[in-house]
Amino acid sequence: MFVNTATFEIEKAYEDRLVKKREKDQAQLAKAKGILSFECWRRENKDTVEFVYVSKWESQDAFKAWISRDEHVNEHKEMNKRRKENEQTEQVKMKKTLRAYELYDSSEH
Repeated sequence: MFVNTATFEIEKAYEDRLVKKREKDQAQLAKAKGILSFECWRRENKDTVEFVYVSKWESQDAFKAWISRDEHVNEHKEMNKRRKENEQTEQVKMKKTLRAYELYDSSEH
């Protein structure tokens, strides 16, 4: 089993962007091959809000296949293009942290 976490932190005023992203991502993940479960956790800080995606997969390969699909790759390319085009304008800053874990069974070691 493989677990991936993705933490998105944004100013509270822009929380609606994370809400919309979660809805879109949850719908896409429901169709992912090899996914076992998906949860979204929320934490409110003084000035920011965090959403943490926790997804469990049959294997790391299943996760890599989902994250490498054309739709996802192209979405990131488009976001980077827009970011470069809008460098002069004020942008909403969002911090993203990724972590991955493999199931550890101490009886196997």
